Amino acid sequence: MKRQNRETLQVIKDILGIILLNRNITTTKLTQKANLSPNMFNEYISFLIKKELISIIITSKKNLNGKSIGPEHKHHNLTELGRQYLEDYKSIDNFIEKYGMNEE
Repeated sequence: MKRQNRETLQVIKDILGIILLNRNITTTKLTQKANLSPNMFNEYISFLIKKELISIIITSKKNLNGKSIGPEHKHHNLTELGRQYLEDYKSIDNFIEKYGMNEE
């Protein structure tokens, strides 16, 4: 397995894990917790949305007339497919550890 692919899969697992632990997390908080540059973060999020591993809900505060006031906020949520990814990743990780494949 190429090291770059493993790192990419690890970053994806980390992002999904953060979302799992912090339901409806905002973009700003997720970017900080993922510890990625904004450009890299946007690439991963676009990929995860395209693969339907996460969904985004956009919210904004509204006044009594229903008119939006203030900025919109994006909240990230894990899809069922995203949950399955995390379960499968854990199984593979356990397999690798069981057979000592994680030693270099």
